Amino acid sequence: MAKKKEVRRKVEVSWRQIFSWQKILITLTLFLIVTFFAYHYGYLKKTCNDNKCFNEALDHCTPAKYLKLQNLNYYKYSIMGKRGDNCLIIIELKKMAEGTALEKRTLFEGKGMECKIPDKDLEKLKSENLEGVLNYCSGPLKEAMYELIIQKLYTVIIANLGDIIGEVKSTISGET
Repeated sequence: MAKKKEVRRKVEVSWRQIFSWQKILITLTLFLIVTFFAYHYGYLKKTCNDNKCFNEALDHCTPAKYLKLQNLNYYKYSIMGKRGDNCLIIIELKKMAEGTALEKRTLFEGKGMECKIPDKDLEKLKSENLEGVLNYCSGPLKEAMYELIIQKLYTVIIANLGDIIGEVKSTISGET
């Protein structure tokens, strides 16, 4: 009688099968870390649809974005979160009011500024009066605002130059 040979099959276990749960755990951990940092540094922001929502985010400097119509101009406010003792806010003028002169549109539209507001001054700010933040801001939008102010001052000075020269002449001729 022939003996039947018992054949044992070697079951090969690959490292992939053994460590597949670890890959899932590592991937999940990395995803959570990336999500946390994205939210913390302002890449993930909640979208506010009203002043109340934006003001709550502003009070705590939590990342949020808000598209606001103000004086018929569209502004986008983005709270990026805390940076040290400051709250980082980016303000962009997206679209100017219909009928605005082309020169002004070219000067302002699409420009933005970055504002680093000290935590102690956040309490005073609300979305209705963000004009007070200009001292804490820098960027092309702020430069455009100053450029317009200088143009207006120049126009006023030129318009009154004749009167100023007349006063200077009368003062000089009166003293001689």
